[in-house]
Amino acid sequence: MLRPSYPYYLAGKAVPANTDLAVLDKYTGAVATRVALADAATVDRGIAAATAAAGPMRRLPAYLRQAVLEHCVRRFTDRAEEFAQALCVEAGKPIRDSRGR
Repeated sequence: MLRPSYPYYLAGKAVPANTDLAVLDKYTGAVATRVALADAATVDRGIAAATAAAGPMRRLPAYLRQAVLEHCVRRFTDRAEEFAQALCVEAGKPIRDSRGR
């Protein structure tokens, strides 16, 4: 259910820069997926982008901020099982607990 690899996001864009960090299955020890790992310069660029976006986001009308949040809710709902599998594999949580039921 997990993808073979995951990017990080910088200023709203997926960056599949590398796959340096292997995520291991807590139960088998096998590599479950790989994730892009940001370096310090990338973190600094992310902070700068967030700072630059603060003003424009503050000026968005409430209904547009609501639409952004509703979009996030839809995406999290769409990927709920993937998130549950990630918790199960990486943290060793039982799948039932990972699903929050």
